[in-house]
Amino acid sequence: MQSRRDVQRQRSRISGKKLVVRTLMFLLVVILVTWGTFALATQPMRSAQHQAIRLAKRYAGLKTANGFYTYNRDHTYYTVSGENRQGQAVLVIVPQKGGKLRVVKQSNGLTKQEAIAKVRSENKVKKVLRAAPGVFNDHVVWEVSYRNANGSLCYDLLNFTSGKYVQRINNL
Repeated sequence: MQSRRDVQRQRSRISGKKLVVRTLMFLLVVILVTWGTFALATQPMRSAQHQAIRLAKRYAGLKTANGFYTYNRDHTYYTVSGENRQGQAVLVIVPQKGGKLRVVKQSNGLTKQEAIAKVRSENKVKKVLRAAPGVFNDHVVWEVSYRNANGSLCYDLLNFTSGKYVQRINNL
């Protein structure tokens, strides 16, 4: 016959195991919900990227893709960087709403690093947030967004070919 203490110890061991199992189940549910929410939230961008790469390969002769950018101003553009069938480094700019694809040779303009370097050299840049090619007033541009020394948000548009400033928006 078991004593009262033995029965209580056995019950506490069982309830301790149940607590561990319930905690693990709760953590599993939280992880799955977080992963599902993230996957659902990023699905439209992944879809846009997949479609832009497909269009660039089909209509612009892109052989390999090695970069993807999103540009949002008056209109949204998706840019795919890579090599064409001739082995040249190109940017293929795809309008979100459909229309004509633009293909520019990277050798005919600024690189991403050159655009960032130009903005850094002429501004008090605390942190570059991103740089993306796009189209502004029917010209290919690099948009560089950054935080200045005051921590304010700034956007600089540089002409892709000449490197000249097209527009500056400071201290947002």
